[in-house]
Amino acid sequence: MAEEEEVKMEVEAVQSVYGDDCVIIESYPPYLHLHIKPRTADVSSQQFVEAAIGIRYPKEPPLVYLIDSKGLDEQRQTLLLSNIRDKACELPSCFMLVALCEEAVERLSAMNHPDGDCPLCLYPLVSEDDQAERLPFMKLMSCFHCFHSECIIRWWNWLQIENKNNAKNVSSATLHLRNGGDQQGMEL
Repeated sequence: MAEEEEVKMEVEAVQSVYGDDCVIIESYPPYLHLHIKPRTADVSSQQFVEAAIGIRYPKEPPLVYLIDSKGLDEQRQTLLLSNIRDKACELPSCFMLVALCEEAVERLSAMNHPDGDCPLCLYPLVSEDDQAERLPFMKLMSCFHCFHSECIIRWWNWLQIENKNNAKNVSSATLHLRNGGDQQGMEL
């Protein structure tokens, strides 16, 4: 019974540290979901990754899995889980929940950078050559897709021109129909 009480206290500690980002599915044996974000002082524009992990405990070692993620490709998802699982194997079997959650946040913070190519120009967002000049980029807040700023501005300007042209074409067609349009086939 003492172990159960200790584990419940540990779950309470996780919940007090992570607040609404921690959802307790089952109190004993503990099963929780944790929404983790990199440490950016809550500046969401500087957040390029996030994840939700599930932890079942006190299995030996705890079962840790990824529920959802944004901004992490498959390789970085695998690395994140591998690092958390390695940490779980290093820690003693009790009082590890907060340490595992902190490991997850630390690892995610280290991965907090855009990865891959700009979806518009297909060139890397961040050059692999540290000597190269970095192009400014931006991300969409809802999905975390990142683009070179110049590419998204060029696309946005093109879209505005297309919308304007489409509106002119619709207006011309409407005016043409109002003025009698094509009279062929309309006479009985």
